[in-house]
Amino acid sequence: MSDNMNPWGNRDKKPSELDEIIQKGLKKIFNIKQGNKPPSGQDGNLKPPGMNFGIVVVLLLILFLGFQSVYQIQPNEQGVVLRFGKFNNVTSPGLNFLIPFIEKVIKVDVESIRKEEFGFRQNVSRTYSQASNALDLESLMITADKNVIQLNWVVQYKIRDAESFIFNIRDPRAAVRDVSESVIRRLVGNRDFDYVLNNREELATSTLQEMQDVIDKYNSGIQLVVVQLQDLNPPDPVRPSFNEVNEAEQDKIRVGNEAQKEANTKIPKALGTAKKIIQEAEGYAIERVNRAEGDVARFNAILKQYVSAKEVTRTRMYVETLTNVLPNVRDIVVIDPSKSGMVPLLNLGDALSPSLGKKN
Repeated sequence: MSDNMNPWGNRDKKPSELDEIIQKGLKKIFNIKQGNKPPSGQDGNLKPPGMNFGIVVVLLLILFLGFQSVYQIQPNEQGVVLRFGKFNNVTSPGLNFLIPFIEKVIKVDVESIRKEEFGFRQNVSRTYSQASNALDLESLMITADKNVIQLNWVVQYKIRDAESFIFNIRDPRAAVRDVSESVIRRLVGNRDFDYVLNNREELATSTLQEMQDVIDKYNSGIQLVVVQLQDLNPPDPVRPSFNEVNEAEQDKIRVGNEAQKEANTKIPKALGTAKKIIQEAEGYAIERVNRAEGDVARFNAILKQYVSAKEVTRTRMYVETLTNVLPNVRDIVVIDPSKSGMVPLLNLGDALSPSLGKKN
């Protein structure tokens, strides 16, 4: 084989550009000047000592592996460690270590609140939102009484278990959106329009509970925080008519409340008056009955005496009547039938009063 073909035959040639670059770098590292004798090597080429070069390589390798093996987990994060692509463990906030090139860590934010919007997007202009058929279809629903409503809502959630969140669901965001739409459409479809309109908080609570139950079945590691029902209106073409009906319903409620207030004021008063009249009537009836019974007893007693002594009883009754009448008479006039006019007599009222006051 010729010298030109021999790979070892170019020893006397000048070093290549790469060798020159390496030599310049080694000069800077070992602070070797151009005119000094190299510490070792042949043909005047600069070569680093084998031991020093190995130490540098080892130190650089140790530093590199050290940086690769240390990682920090923030207070709002969890670290999911994979070993050869398989789940190994979950690390807590702080400094942690892993085996370089063998283990890998995935940092998951478990404290931040994530949000999904339905029927609208806050980062999209209102003109674009109104023109988007997808958003309109997303918010339109049918109630149990066959009415169409337009409902916008927001679902807020966070990660409860980082391992389950990463490995059990391929697309957690899509899962939350699909479950939310399925649950709320079913709940709205089982309720009348008026109930949905007037029981927004109850509907949101039911949606949150049922969504959490469904998500937990997939072991997704997601914790729902809140479901907020925002705009709830009929579609735009029928909104004026709906507003008129709603105003009529409000007027009906207002008039009913005023009538109830008036009734609450007058009915107790009327009941009190009626009760008073009834009590007075009952008292008067009792009084009349007692008086009548007393008169009957008195009449029976007089009748008994009259039967046994008619003349005496008649005279006694006559005297008792005069006794009751004459004290109230101021003038007493005696008429003589034989005379043609009245004969004035002495006023006997004062004289007869003491004797008439005595009963036989």
